[in-house]
Parts: sequence; structure tokens; C-alpha cells
Amino acid sequence: MSTLHITNGSCAGDKLKTFVDGPVVLTMDVLHDGPAPEVDDAEWYALRARFLASDDTANFEAIRGGLAQTDRTIADAAARGDDIVLWFEHDLFDQLLLIRTLDRLARANAQTATLICIDRFPGVTRFIGLGQLEPVELATLLPSRRPVTSNQYALASAAWHAFRSSDPRPLADLAVRLNAASDRVLPFLGDALVRFLAEYPSVENGLTHTELLALSALAERPLAGGALFAATQQHEPRPFIGDSTFFDAVAALARARVPLVSIDGPPEWVDLRRHTVAMSDAGRDVLDGRLDRVALNGIDMWRGGVHLRDGGERLWRWDAGRQRLVS
Repeated sequence: MSTLHITNGSCAGDKLKTFVDGPVVLTMDVLHDGPAPEVDDAEWYALRARFLASDDTANFEAIRGGLAQTDRTIADAAARGDDIVLWFEHDLFDQLLLIRTLDRLARANAQTATLICIDRFPGVTRFIGLGQLEPVELATLLPSRRPVTSNQYALASAAWHAFRSSDPRPLADLAVRLNAASDRVLPFLGDALVRFLAEYPSVENGLTHTELLALSALAERPLAGGALFAATQQHEPRPFIGDSTFFDAVAALARARVPLVSIDGPPEWVDLRRHTVAMSDAGRDVLDGRLDRVALNGIDMWRGGVHLRDGGERLWRWDAGRQRLVS
């Protein structure tokens, strides 16, 4: 019997390959960003690839094929009855990948899946992810793996369904229930979902929490994109976003009808690490609550299965103080 190892990205995956027995498959889709409605298989792969590839046709085909191949590899391993070891961590990026993977394994009737999921590691002051650890450190986690339970499969499927729903209220209700529960079936999921909900526009100024962190970091002085990213991540208890996704969010603020930031250099701003980002007067007015980002620039963004857009049926916002969605 073979063993398939599933983890969250190439950094951790490359290290696992140095010592595990069996293939390693990577799940790397940034599910917290872009459309994630209730469609599956070919329609899902095309939808996500179109978002991830932007206007790059060749990249679209590669991404679509890669997403499909990952799912096939996992489904085939489950059908053969292979041992499946899931290596994940506590942040939003991983928790969404985890619930999607568990949902697919449940539908494939997997019998031999085990889970490693941590939020800390001895000797690591600020644990961010498995990719921080050396292979010898990762190897010490293998004995801690535990069989995935029926309750974990059920919760993952319920959470994945709620995440992709066009109505965000079931997901918000689930997050509240999970954080109030004494028995944490998937112990990091509740906090991760709350962090996801904070990416809805705020009731106070229309900013997502990522945008709020970016503008707050720019309040005193302009910063190079790389320094800006580092500054914002210091305020994330569980960093979940990569620099490229963060740079996309900052670039969107600069390209808005009324720009909230300015960026020096060429208009494409593919990599902001060495470009200087400065807050505009409008950005300061939004940060201070005198203007509202959505009222100023409109909105067109996906949060899981919810499409927030001008003229949409309901504009959902996040009330951080009350930890709830309102419209």
C-alpha cells in the first residue's frame, strides 16, 4: 500500500519529499481570494484558473490542468485505499484548503486518512507555517498524526458548503458556533473563518482588514512594497496571505476610481517589493472614517460564493466590534 502526503505549498512540500515514503501533492489555491461558488470539477477548474491566471491564456491552461490533476491524484489514492497523510497549519489559507480536501475525501469515501495540523512548534517563537521547519523538525510530527474522524469530515463538508454559498450568513453562524464550542473538532477553523469574514468591507469605512492594515502602515510615511507587506504581517496573529496576493490588493487601491494609494514606477506594478507606496489624501479620509471606500469607488469582489458588487441584491459588511455580518 502506498502513502500519499498532501500539504499546502512548495516550501513545505519540497522538505517533505526529502524524508517521506510516497508522493507529495500540493494544494495551493488561494481560496480566500476570488470566486468560489457552488460549482465542481471542470467548471470549478476553469473558474479558478481564469481568476488565478488573469489574462494569461497559457497560464490559464497550466493552472486549470494542475488543479484538475491534484484532485485526480487525491481521488485515485482514496479509491485505491492508500494511506493519506494531511499536513496543514492553523491559518486561513490552510484551513480553507483543509476543509475542501476533507470534503473531497469524504465524497471519495476515503478510509485511511490521517491529519497533522499545528499552530506552534517547540523552539519557534512565531510559528507561521510548516515551511519554516527543517525536514528533521517536520519528521518529528509524523507520530502525532491522527485518523480523520467522521465528525471532522462532516464539519469540513458543512463548512465548505457554507463557504461557497451565495448567502454568507450560514458561514458567519458556523464561525460563531465553532468559537463558542468547548469541543474543537477542527480546532483552528473557527478563528480562520472569522479572519475570512473580516475581508468583507468594514461597516466603519468600507475597507477589508487587509486594506485597513495596509493604509494603517502607510499613515506615518510611504513604504516600499516589501516593507509594507512585512509591516502588515506583524499585525496578523496567523499570517495567511502571500506577498503577491497582498500586492494585488494594494494595486487595486491605486487603480481605483479615486485612488487611496499611489505607487511609483510602471503602471503594471507586477512586483511591488521595490516600488514606493504612499497614501493619498482620499486614503487618509477613508482610514479616518470621513469617507467610505465602497461609496467612493464602488465594489466588485468575491468572498467565497458571495459576489459583492454594485447593484447586487445585498451588500454585506463586517462589523468587527460585534463580530457579525450586516447588510
